[in-house]
Amino acid sequence: MNEALILQHVETYKKNILMQLQQNTLQKYTGKPVIDEDRLFFTILPLLNEEIWDKSVEVSAIAVSLIFSALAAHDLVKEENATAKTQQLQVLAGDYYSGRYYQLLAKENKIDLIQQLSNSVAIITEHKSRFYDLEDYTLEQLMQSIQQIESKPIERFLEYYSYHEYVFIMKEALLLAALKKELAAFEKNEKTFYISKSKTFQMDMGALRREIEKIEYTLVQDVRTSEVLCESLKDAILERVSKHSLEKQLREG
Repeated sequence: MNEALILQHVETYKKNILMQLQQNTLQKYTGKPVIDEDRLFFTILPLLNEEIWDKSVEVSAIAVSLIFSALAAHDLVKEENATAKTQQLQVLAGDYYSGRYYQLLAKENKIDLIQQLSNSVAIITEHKSRFYDLEDYTLEQLMQSIQQIESKPIERFLEYYSYHEYVFIMKEALLLAALKKELAAFEKNEKTFYISKSKTFQMDMGALRREIEKIEYTLVQDVRTSEVLCESLKDAILERVSKHSLEKQLREG
């Protein structure tokens, strides 16, 4: 699959997801649903690598993206003004997106997948709580939490359809992307989530930078030496990884 076709698949899935989430009143006040293209790209990684990908898998992949849109909508609710009309509608938007994910999978009779994905949302909530409580977590524990938050539903989806060989690269790539975005925002004095809520990160930003470098080095080597990924997909993954380089983000910011 060449680069143009890879981009076409990503755009097609993005359009399909937006169609599933179309609700005029909600979008009038809350804007378009949040769709993270990195997550979408790594969710459909097997398709981009020309694995067997039937209608059931397609619907399930879309459902996974709806989960992240629902979580993103709820995250946008501002705690200090949660009773405002737009904020209440933001909550409703998250609930609506979540309901659409259930609806899609129930129609496909994927009750077992619904259970697994629902459990993954509970795991995300549990790990997000680490960034709100007052306990001192190690750098390793925080990294584990961020990875769970960024990728757990996708991991469950890939495992469910036996795309096991894509899980590690997906998890590392999304962890790396999240960390680089956080660090770039922090360097530009913009709003962050993980860094602003973690004394561990704030006390030793050098350790965070070293961790990013280590993850990126390992990921690049794994992609380059992979016997599963086709060459064009390797290039697409490496390009996506380099897109999030801290230096590039700061330069473009």
